[in-house]
Amino acid sequence: MRSLLLILIGFFLIPAAADVLPNVEPTSVNKDTQVVAINKAARFYFDYDEEFHSAFDFDAFSQQFRPINDLNKKPQKEIYSKWVYFKVDRKTEISDWILSFGFPRLAKVSVYQKMPYGWLDVINLTEADPFSKRPIQDPQFYLPLKLHEGENTFLIEYQTFANAPANIRLHSKENFLLESHKSLITNASLAGVIAAILLIVLVNLFFNRNSTNVYYATWTLLFFMIVIDTAGFTFQYFWPEHNAFSGKFSIFLMATVPLFHLLFVRGFLQLKHYHPTLNKVYCAFICIYAALVPIALSINSVYFNLILSTLVIPVFAYTCMWSIKQKGPGMRTFTFSLLNHLLFLNIFTIVGASYGNFIDVFDITSFIKIGYLIEVLLFTIALALQHKSLQSRLLHQLQHQVHALNQTVNTKHKEVNDKEVQLKAKEEKLFTDLSHELRTPLTVMKIQVESLQYNIVDNVQDSYNKLMTKIDELHAFIDQLMLVTDDKDIAALLNKETLNAKVYMNEVFQTCIQEGDPKKSKFSIANFVDDQLSITVDKQTMENAILEVVKNALRFGGEDVEISLTTLQDGHNLIVKIEDSGMPLSYEAHQQLFQPLFRDEVSRSAMLGGKGMGLAVCKKIIESHQGKIDSHNSLLGGLCIEISLPIEGVSQQNYAVS
Repeated sequence: MRSLLLILIGFFLIPAAADVLPNVEPTSVNKDTQVVAINKAARFYFDYDEEFHSAFDFDAFSQQFRPINDLNKKPQKEIYSKWVYFKVDRKTEISDWILSFGFPRLAKVSVYQKMPYGWLDVINLTEADPFSKRPIQDPQFYLPLKLHEGENTFLIEYQTFANAPANIRLHSKENFLLESHKSLITNASLAGVIAAILLIVLVNLFFNRNSTNVYYATWTLLFFMIVIDTAGFTFQYFWPEHNAFSGKFSIFLMATVPLFHLLFVRGFLQLKHYHPTLNKVYCAFICIYAALVPIALSINSVYFNLILSTLVIPVFAYTCMWSIKQKGPGMRTFTFSLLNHLLFLNIFTIVGASYGNFIDVFDITSFIKIGYLIEVLLFTIALALQHKSLQSRLLHQLQHQVHALNQTVNTKHKEVNDKEVQLKAKEEKLFTDLSHELRTPLTVMKIQVESLQYNIVDNVQDSYNKLMTKIDELHAFIDQLMLVTDDKDIAALLNKETLNAKVYMNEVFQTCIQEGDPKKSKFSIANFVDDQLSITVDKQTMENAILEVVKNALRFGGEDVEISLTTLQDGHNLIVKIEDSGMPLSYEAHQQLFQPLFRDEVSRSAMLGGKGMGLAVCKKIIESHQGKIDSHNSLLGGLCIEISLPIEGVSQQNYAVS
């Protein structure tokens, strides 16, 4: 009876024990097998809660192993372990096979092989292990497996970058060598192509230094570093003793490359000018990406960066729809490049295969490299088209500027010729006026000399006095002529001193009044200058200049002339106005009033004397004081001469004629 009970218990327990192991069809390898995919037949378990520690816990979790497509995949911030259970049926004499994961580096890997006595710990590697501890020294990650004849059972724990799915395959030695060489040549060639593009971009940056080209050059450099990092060259050749740092470096690349990608897209499309709203959206994403770089390095994960890259998908989709409608150079090529980035990197790689595992893209590194390669080629073409259009516009503008410059040169040449003609006309007029001015005194002097020669004068001494007077007048006339026609500045000859403007102008006006005849002239004075105002002038020379203007007003103002003398402050200038009630001048006369030897025809016919040198001398004196002199018709009916002189100690008040 006891034996029957044991038989019944064994009958029920043996099937139950058999059900503990997951149902896995073994993958067969024979002499013709080169490579087999493990993922299809294997069973997987994702240890989100970190409860599965070693192969000895397998029995407790065996019922949770599922085909990879049946797993309940959940996005995780931390890197978690993935367990794969598979069987290989060896039907060949070859026992040495190679296992690959499709990555250059794994954060952790443990291989267990089922033996009659239990699980055999075959290989254990972690982030702390250097490159030299790898059993196969290759840029890509490979592990050797020893297969026994018949069925072999394996349990493998592994951790991938950003929890991306691994493309687990089993290779023969011949296929491993072929794949290794192919991978090395492909990655080296790809790195060479990107390096050549980077060189072109840097040359373009050297000749076109702007922020957009800086962002594109930086983004291309980061892509180049991603290529050599995913090829395994950085860990093997740059820092083979620091596997953990290699992981940090990969995180840094993946966290910064979208930042500069957004900066370049924003700059290329000139969103700040053409789409301010979209520009604000890009600026917001750029700021968030920049803030996530140190966060990713601190938590040792790009989880949040990948989430942000998922959220930016609608922005990229809208950008593609908007940019394809633009008519700028290279815009369509740029749109195709951005669309390629959206599909290959944002959707397939990030959403599908990276943090979410929603799509089982096992060869994720190939997607990254192919996507970035297509994108950088299209971006470079788009930039070239944009620069070509820009160069065409610049060439057109340059041609326009050359044409404008040629017109300017022709205009200036014409102006020079016109000035030469005017100068020649002025010289001829000067000589004509000079001959006219000299003819009268020379005639008088000739008469006086002939009278003395033939002794027909009544008073010899008086004749000599008249003759000397004319000679003195000629000397004075020649001195004045030399003064106003000489281009030399006479400022160095002046004896300037700082004077109280109000007191000085009162003194000058009193001197001017003494020049007039109270019976034939009437003066009015208005001095609106501040008591504290100072002016720096040559006291005597400036007085002579103002006095000459007043004499001119007395001479040509007619009978009962009214003369108004006014001073006022206008900003940083002292204004002196001398107005008379004589005859007004024509516009042409005002234009020539301060020219040497100029006399209005009215004064010339009136025989009122003067050689037309006074106002020319006045202008020379005023300009030597950095001042200005101008003329216009006065409200009194005659001429108004307005003198403007720079002043010192400007008062805060503004004065005007009341």
